[in-house]
Amino acid sequence: MRLVLKLIFNRVLQGVLALLIISALVFWLLAATGSDALTALGADSLVHEETIKSLRHIYGLDQPLHVRYGRWLAGALRGRLGESFFYRVPVGSLLWPRLLSTLMLATIALVIAWAIALSLGALAARRKGGWIDRFCGLLILLATSTPRIVLALIALAFAARTGLLNVGADAAGAGLAAGALKRVLLPALVLSVPLVALFLAQVRDGLGEALREEFVQVARAKGLSERVVILRHALRAALNPLITIFGYSLGGVMSGSVIVETVLGWPGLGQLSVVAVRNRDVPLLMGVVLITATAVLIGNMVADLLLRFNDPRLREDESRAASMSRANAA
Repeated sequence: MRLVLKLIFNRVLQGVLALLIISALVFWLLAATGSDALTALGADSLVHEETIKSLRHIYGLDQPLHVRYGRWLAGALRGRLGESFFYRVPVGSLLWPRLLSTLMLATIALVIAWAIALSLGALAARRKGGWIDRFCGLLILLATSTPRIVLALIALAFAARTGLLNVGADAAGAGLAAGALKRVLLPALVLSVPLVALFLAQVRDGLGEALREEFVQVARAKGLSERVVILRHALRAALNPLITIFGYSLGGVMSGSVIVETVLGWPGLGQLSVVAVRNRDVPLLMGVVLITATAVLIGNMVADLLLRFNDPRLREDESRAASMSRANAA
């Protein structure tokens, strides 16, 4: 338990440092573009230059970069992310509903990807070189080589022609109601396709190697059924790379949701980030970046914890290292 708490503490400390670096870098990059939310007003002949200067002073846009970042950081540490220039409401009130929508989309996409990858990967690993194995190879090739925007457009055309699955923002704030699930299924399927390729390739190869290990042969010699051998012995040995990939795949899900949400009209963080960039809404975009980076860091920490839960050897190695460190200190 002590090692788990130490791991969580270290990951939280590293996460805070990473968030500081990411937020400072994004803030500087946005300032380096040379434009802000009031730039568009300068092209309007009806807006006087003094009015623009006054607005810049009111919003603090005329202050040095480090002062603006320090003010934003101080507010963020108190849970206040500022006010959106475009929506004219606090950024927090925009982020949380969109975050829930994106999390629902990402969770369903991950569940779909895991279910398909584990099912097909187990069948392919048992019959290496068979037609299922060749089908998995073709599926991996197609899934990795097809851009998400093409998949999203295909899904949009399918929904428009068949009417079987709805797309759009009607499900915003609907939670897990039937209507929301019906609308989220199509974006989740599109978002899951690259994940299926990633997970399936790992399951097929990792499980195939595990099935040839000595401990699996011993389990078979004991008369255990093939299902028990795969689920209780081989699969657990092949899970470690999958758990690691799961942690890093959250970043891909969050970045991929920008295209999927925009094309298919799902009201999540990806769609909100497009609005923020288009309107140079710095407080809103900073809030989206902060929430997205936090979600990715939490996903990686969860993956680390799951690795130690699944593989006792990692816990033993850490315990041994801690004992040696205490012995050396003594």
